[in-house]
Amino acid sequence: MLESLRLKELFDYKVLDTPPEKELDDIAYLASVICEKPVGIISLVDKDRNWFKAKHGTDMTQTDRMGSFCQHTFGNHDEVMIINDATTDERFKCSPLVVENPNIRFYAGAPLLSEKGYVLGALCVIDTIPGDLAPEKVKALKLLAEKAMDYLNTRKIILNQKNALDDSAQVLKNLTDDAPGVLLKFQLSRQHFNLNFISKGVDQLGENLSAESLAKNPQLFLDVIYASDKRMLKRTLAKAAICQKPFVLEFRIEHPVNGLQWYLAKASAQKDRNGPVWYGTIQNITQQLEYQKAMEQISFDISHILRSPVTNLLGLSNVIGMERNTLTEAKLQGYSEYIQTVSNELDQFTRNLNAIYEEKKRMLFGRN
Repeated sequence: MLESLRLKELFDYKVLDTPPEKELDDIAYLASVICEKPVGIISLVDKDRNWFKAKHGTDMTQTDRMGSFCQHTFGNHDEVMIINDATTDERFKCSPLVVENPNIRFYAGAPLLSEKGYVLGALCVIDTIPGDLAPEKVKALKLLAEKAMDYLNTRKIILNQKNALDDSAQVLKNLTDDAPGVLLKFQLSRQHFNLNFISKGVDQLGENLSAESLAKNPQLFLDVIYASDKRMLKRTLAKAAICQKPFVLEFRIEHPVNGLQWYLAKASAQKDRNGPVWYGTIQNITQQLEYQKAMEQISFDISHILRSPVTNLLGLSNVIGMERNTLTEAKLQGYSEYIQTVSNELDQFTRNLNAIYEEKKRMLFGRN
């Protein structure tokens, strides 16, 4: 067994130097009681120390790894290591743990075996006098060691799942923070509007708006709505609460810097264990509306300003058609000059129209 891989496995459990946990303390206590030894310990073998995750009958929290007992349980994964009298065992008789406090004489340790086959430490019982351990107590110690590992394995799974959820939550937060507009989750009733979530984009709607402030007081959102739009918005929310159907509405906000801004809100309801929950978006549509108005004006200009020269050209075309057998050179010259004049007017108009269109795009979308 490579020690580097064993240590990596131990570190993956993220258990070293964590607070006591009752479930493991209870196992250490049961081991002490069942084996009739004064000390019970769940020891994890780190690089340079034995660290006690759980203990009963001792105030010690760790010992140096050199001269320790638990690391010798690595040799046989399936056996409980029993030292009847440490003073007569060549491996331990000079250990500080034997010749000094805590004066260990008897030791029995059941390996804590991970699912990958690495020994992380031992569940051990200790006494200051020599002794032995009956077979049924040896079996009980092994079973308790397995229970301790069951707990550590479950703990590891839960911790990894929590970390994965935390990572996913952070990714989602980053996405929502960078998303254009506002993403929100809320609950509706006839009397109440409760925000469960709102993205960072809400701070663009007003100086005093933030996800934190709205979480405490959702009414702040309604306070920034343009006065003449508040009643319509409240009526729409009340109807949505009753019917639980998707809604779409436009409203205005008087921004202290950007002036009057138009917004489009969309939301739909889904049911969860707490009842209907609404998911929606809020998008600033001021630029789109301005662009739409600009296009409508250009369309109006095209339909009205172009109508006269086009009509004149069509009329002239009809006249030329009717007079094609009697046209003189003088008439053709006159008609040609008129056509040239109208063509120049049309060309100038289209150039002006294109300039207006490009200026609108630059103002609305910042394009050069």
